[in-house]
Amino acid sequence: MKTDPDPGTVDVVALKRGRIIGAAAVAVSAPEGTLTPFGFATYPDGSALITLAHSNHDALFRDGAFTAVVAAGQNASCWMTRAGKYVFVANTGSRTISRLVGTGSHVFVDAPIAADIVTGGAPADIDADAGFLAVVDHVAGQSHVSTFAYNRFGELIAIGTPITVGVADANGVAVLSPRDEHD
Repeated sequence: MKTDPDPGTVDVVALKRGRIIGAAAVAVSAPEGTLTPFGFATYPDGSALITLAHSNHDALFRDGAFTAVVAAGQNASCWMTRAGKYVFVANTGSRTISRLVGTGSHVFVDAPIAADIVTGGAPADIDADAGFLAVVDHVAGQSHVSTFAYNRFGELIAIGTPITVGVADANGVAVLSPRDEHD
């Protein structure tokens, strides 16, 4: 699944062992009253949570359709990352991180503000793995990476001070966990 350049649709493709199969992508329109499918986090069952950035909503997408929509409670919910059953959302307009939970047919805002971006910057990306979350932001011509630990309840705890990145508009962050050399 990817967001389409047309800000009102999501393209859905069928995959088998990492290869596209079948016909061309199917464009699915954003739900009535919402705008701009943007960031997404997938679950192993094939469902996904998707931000609807310009209308401040989050949605559950399953079986090729949007099945539930909820008000984000924050401005410009943009990027997402999944950590187990929780999905963390970087809210660019509010300069916060939210915590969501997706179920079989619903999406819930578990914590509208799970953490604030302490630099006051606007988040540009977020990623998490193995109890560690990182978010990159921009403010006053500087980019920063803020780091958090999270526990089994999805509670975020800031780790150290934000790191100033040597570019003004960094726009991506990836968390890679060390793996056993035999993996």
